[in-house]
Order: sequence, then C-alpha cells, then structure tokens
Amino acid sequence: MNSGDMRLTSTQKGTVTEHMVASLLMLASGGRLSPFMPMSDDHGIDLIVLDKITNVPLAIQIKSAIANPNRSTVQFDVRKATHAAFANRYLLAVLFDPEKFAIAKSWLIPMADVPTIAIEQATKFALSPSTSPTSRDRYHAFRYDDPRALAEAIVRTTAGASTE
Repeated sequence: MNSGDMRLTSTQKGTVTEHMVASLLMLASGGRLSPFMPMSDDHGIDLIVLDKITNVPLAIQIKSAIANPNRSTVQFDVRKATHAAFANRYLLAVLFDPEKFAIAKSWLIPMADVPTIAIEQATKFALSPSTSPTSRDRYHAFRYDDPRALAEAIVRTTAGASTE
C-alpha cells in the first residue's frame, strides 16, 4: 500500500485535532491559555484549559469533522453517557480543513446548552451546524471562524467565571 492510499482512523483524527486545538489555543492567546490533556478519556473530557490570569479551568470535550465542500452542514454527536452539564464543561466542535491543514471553524457550546440546541436521540445528542459563515442557525451564537476568535471567547468565559 502506498502512502496515497492510507486514511487516518477516527482515533488518529481525534488525537490530531485535540493536539492542534491545544496548540492553537496556546498560540492564539499569547500563552494565557494553558491546555492540559487527561491521561484517559473516560469522562468525556479531552482537554482542560486553564486561564493563567483568572486561574479558571474549562473542561472541554472535543468533537471533530473534516470539511466537505459538497455539504452545507456538519454533524457532531455527543454521547449521553459522557454528557455532563456542569458550569465549566464545554463542547468544542471543530471543523478541520484538510486542504489547509487547519481548523476552518469551531463551535464552543456550554454542555448545559447541548440538550436544548441538539436533536436528542436514544443514546446521543446530534448537532448539525451550518458551515456557512453567514448562517443564522441555532448554532451561530457559538461559532468562531478562526482560532484567535475561539481563544478570545474562552478568555471571556473564564474571566466571567468563578472558581468558588
């Protein structure tokens, strides 16, 4: 098999995205955000992001998809078994652009909001945001079009939160 025939597994895609998100948040925040990766993913937490100024951590579950120019939406699924609506828990849905090897778009959603904006199914919550930059769908308030905007949103979130 030549390298042109190989495809990343879903585990590899997830790992690549998690590391990319961690690196981009650190870069885009000028080092203010410090990401940590748990040793295991048994509670639906892929990344813990600490704001070094406020000392407020966010626990983030990352879901990723690869952009497809033939589709106007993308689907992200959150298993009910890993969903927890604590104040500092967030879903970060990331759309990866394979042509640019970059994050094209992201949605940062408080886990408490997931059941209200997703389609509830038997074992999961399905979210299907539009990939259009002009979309006014139910997910648009959570959408960020570049890593800097995402980092700024996380800083605003941690600045408004309390560790008590």
